[in-house]
Amino acid sequence: MSDSVWGRFRRHRWLPQATAVALLAALTAGYLVVRSERADDHNEAVLARACGGVLPAELLRGLLPADSRWELRTGPGPRSLMSCTVTGEDEDDATLRVAAAPVLDPPLEGVSVDHVTGDSPYEDAPEWAEAYEEADAQVTVGCPKGLPGYPRPVTSFRVHGSLYDGPDAGAELATAVAALAEDLRGKHGCGGRPVTYEDVKPGPRGRDDAPDDDAPPATCRWFRAEDLGPDAKARPAESGAARGGNPPWGRGCLLTFTRADGQGVSVSSATWWGAALPEARIEYGAELARLDRERAPRKGQRVHEAAAWAESVCAQGPALHRVSVSGPQRAGLDTRAERLLDRYLAASKDCRGTKRLGKVWTR
Repeated sequence: MSDSVWGRFRRHRWLPQATAVALLAALTAGYLVVRSERADDHNEAVLARACGGVLPAELLRGLLPADSRWELRTGPGPRSLMSCTVTGEDEDDATLRVAAAPVLDPPLEGVSVDHVTGDSPYEDAPEWAEAYEEADAQVTVGCPKGLPGYPRPVTSFRVHGSLYDGPDAGAELATAVAALAEDLRGKHGCGGRPVTYEDVKPGPRGRDDAPDDDAPPATCRWFRAEDLGPDAKARPAESGAARGGNPPWGRGCLLTFTRADGQGVSVSSATWWGAALPEARIEYGAELARLDRERAPRKGQRVHEAAAWAESVCAQGPALHRVSVSGPQRAGLDTRAERLLDRYLAASKDCRGTKRLGKVWTR
């Protein structure tokens, strides 16, 4: 009877084909289920290894393509503390990247007033040190006990993260960045306070916090235009206006004004401490050696400049101060520089034990 049933089955017009299709569908579904389970297991393993396994896997699953096998590229680069990238297998899949690097000051270009108040007193930073500027989220972590393995003291590091071609993930990304930052802080014995989610900020790319062009830099707020005299109810000159700088080892301000008669007047202030203090003494050694010595103007000289110097102990340690004023009229310029120094020192609330060193004609 079984042969008869088999025979009828084989002779049926569509039943063999339908059965074959159903069997193929079942095999395909089974394969896809097994493949999906294996992909899920693989993806779980990827997240468990990424950045030492400290990233919040539950939060990150929703950021990466669920129907793709994830790929992991991890490990510290030549100068970084940690770097890990998780991406899908397709070219247009979302990519998660988290990295940590020490904060290293590039070599100093100089410590003069122009350097302190310019765009940067440092030489151009290497590309790897500026990667955080293109990140979606970042945090700078203090490491008071220092990171080992560097020729100069390193007391902070930066962790940044980005999600490319994926959904909006500000909270998830901030949590991942904070998790890696806190793990590294503990592993390297940094000390300091723990890193939390609230410490993570949007990367520079995502912020619009450019200063108001009309507002004076914070390092220039000690100055009042009327200190230059009644003829200097001055407006900032187009060539300079106000520039300020506040590197870790000093602060400075450079202001350029136009007097009522159209002539230019400039005022600068600078304070150095820490590692920059001996550099400043070398940079301005000739000035310091000539303090309180008279200097006749050169024939035909159109611009004169006088500087007044002082030293004190500030919150950052021993410090050196310089205030200068320049203009077309020499008479009284040195006295004005001393008065401006008095105002500058009075505004330096974090300094004490001030000793005035003298004044000098610089040109």
